[in-house]
Amino acid sequence: RDIQRVFTFYDWILRSYKILQREEATSDLGHAPDTYAAKHPMLNDNLDPEKMKQRALLVALGLVYYMRLDSNYRQKFTNKLDEESYSVKFLTAFTQEMDFYTNELWLPTGIAKTEALKENLFATIICTVTKTPLIIVGAPGSSKTLSFNLTISNLKGPESKEKLFRYTEAFKSLDPHYYQCSRRTTSTEIETIFQHAINRQRSHDSFSMPIRCVVFLDEAGLPEESHESLKALHYHLDQQEVAFVAITNHILDAAKTNRAVSLFRPTATEKDLRTLAEGCLFANPESQTKTKDMKNDIKTIVKFCTAYCAVMRSEKFERFYGLRDFIHFINFIRRKHRPVGGITPQLVLQSLERNFNGVATGFKEICSVFLRQVEAKLDNLEQRSVIDALRSSLKDKSFNHEPGNVSSSHNETPNEVRYKLVIDPSEDGSIVQLLFMFGILKHENTRIYMCSDFLGDGQLQKINTIAAIRHSAVAGHTIIMNQTDDIHESFYDLFNQNFRRIDDPETGPRYFTNIAIGAHLKPSRVDQNFQCIVVVKESEIINTPAPFLNRFEKYCISHQSLLSLVIDNLPLCLQDIVRVTYEKVKTFYALFDAGSFYG
Repeated sequence: RDIQRVFTFYDWILRSYKILQREEATSDLGHAPDTYAAKHPMLNDNLDPEKMKQRALLVALGLVYYMRLDSNYRQKFTNKLDEESYSVKFLTAFTQEMDFYTNELWLPTGIAKTEALKENLFATIICTVTKTPLIIVGAPGSSKTLSFNLTISNLKGPESKEKLFRYTEAFKSLDPHYYQCSRRTTSTEIETIFQHAINRQRSHDSFSMPIRCVVFLDEAGLPEESHESLKALHYHLDQQEVAFVAITNHILDAAKTNRAVSLFRPTATEKDLRTLAEGCLFANPESQTKTKDMKNDIKTIVKFCTAYCAVMRSEKFERFYGLRDFIHFINFIRRKHRPVGGITPQLVLQSLERNFNGVATGFKEICSVFLRQVEAKLDNLEQRSVIDALRSSLKDKSFNHEPGNVSSSHNETPNEVRYKLVIDPSEDGSIVQLLFMFGILKHENTRIYMCSDFLGDGQLQKINTIAAIRHSAVAGHTIIMNQTDDIHESFYDLFNQNFRRIDDPETGPRYFTNIAIGAHLKPSRVDQNFQCIVVVKESEIINTPAPFLNRFEKYCISHQSLLSLVIDNLPLCLQDIVRVTYEKVKTFYALFDAGSFYG
């Protein structure tokens, strides 16, 4: 199967060279700097056919074999190929080909071209146009979903923004069919989404339309193996009637990986983090003229990359936090650092309170690691309570209305402020009511949604809850999702917050996302004022999937933290009385076991 895929890619790459050569030959621009011949070393009039074949073969081998390896084996693979007497080094040929395509893509402002994003984009483009199944494996935040959405936005056939992708002989317009996997995914749902895509592809083919249907499976690693729900993929991956892309956080079983190209994203290096951070902080770090302040900011950002790597080496943090938390940490600094006079220690602390919170113990340890990079100590800064940090986040401006994000009706507009995950150390769910008592939320604009555990309340009750949440997103409510883990997977795209933006000249920008109801993904409008708070018990965090955790700002709110907030707002004389009383009660409580008390 792998050998056949090498020949498939080899044939397509050779054909693409000839198509672009032909277009260059008929162009009046010759070899001007903006022509493809000037951008790609293979596209010139004196091209040696043998060198063309060698380059095409090396790129095809890279797509099939190189991208599935980890960093160590990638180096060994490169060394082995370089022992052969090819006219060009393997990594040079592969990187040049990848850069050629990724540089031709239209990307929204603020998206960094990391190695992860470029590899994801390159593989997605080549695999979709050749109908070769692709499985992208990587940690949360490694640009898997983003790369697919960007590919869909760029490959529009004759309507494509960039000239390269208007050549329909090589590139088809992509028609995506999304499916959000969950732990309860069934083989029937998988079969349904494929049948929809196949029927639509046959309809396109009957009219000779240059359109390629592609099935996209999000979080393909979530379905439980005992259900064998993904076994339905085997037939369709063999038949290849439509293109297929799946993304997952861990490697799938051999029966599936053998039927597809695998792209394995190793853990991000500090170099990748630096590229990512600079891309988040500056609109175009590669071409921008760097002022003295920008150079200082870059030096600080590089130190933060080192700090993040140090934090993630700790076992207690590596699963709870991820790359998305670091990206939003940098994004918060970008949004706030100019008005307050650069990257200050206080600004760093505020960003940490928003994006690396949620751990009952360990937050001060994280702060010390990051603040050490700006030569500051936590004791010398003004630290907010968890409640104040949450209240500030709920008031923060959510949607990005910068002019650079209005350029297209197909623009992916990322929400600047993530939704909230409230971790409840109590087991009685009382935190929800306390959020209202402390004025963090208001009853008139807040809706609470829960899923029932009663035997008689099954799929219909879940569908009704999903529909109600979808309505709240349109209406712009603030919602609390409590005990809703059975339906969380339906809202992964909503929680991801990469909304599709359509500019209406009468009503202004409108934002859309996909919400999954079984095998069906329904486009849904999201109001700019919509806010979501998911409540999860602390005892359940260990079983909560990492991709879910990484999508939220996290806040651990305990009765202890709320009591401390109340005491701090009392007159000094009353504070002493309450604290003494509290210590007396703790002493009394220690005389008995927890089962002796109620409530």
